[in-house]
Amino acid sequence: MKSSKERKMDRKAKHKALAVAKTVKSRQRRLDNKAKRDEIHAINPDIKIVIKDQITYDDLGTELMVENGQVKCVEPEMIIPLPTVKIFNPEIEEVEAVEVDDVGKFQKLVNKWRL
Repeated sequence: MKSSKERKMDRKAKHKALAVAKTVKSRQRRLDNKAKRDEIHAINPDIKIVIKDQITYDDLGTELMVENGQVKCVEPEMIIPLPTVKIFNPEIEEVEAVEVDDVGKFQKLVNKWRL
């Protein structure tokens, strides 16, 4: 059985290793973002760029990408329909389909309402 001192030292070592790994990962992400920004500014130095979650946007919120030496807007994909949840209505004795944003949260509520 380990003593509390050994457990504490193990915990500190694990946290230190995790912190180093997170630092390396964030440093690489910053360098990648800098490379994207430099590439776009080499083409058009006047454009203002915002990078969120490794995706490049202009100041208006349009997603950008570099293609064949030109900065282009990314076309939005088709709108994906929301998932539906079937609800049994005992008064009408029919099942209705309802569109929801998060099926999991809505399903928990529906399960509580069933008798």
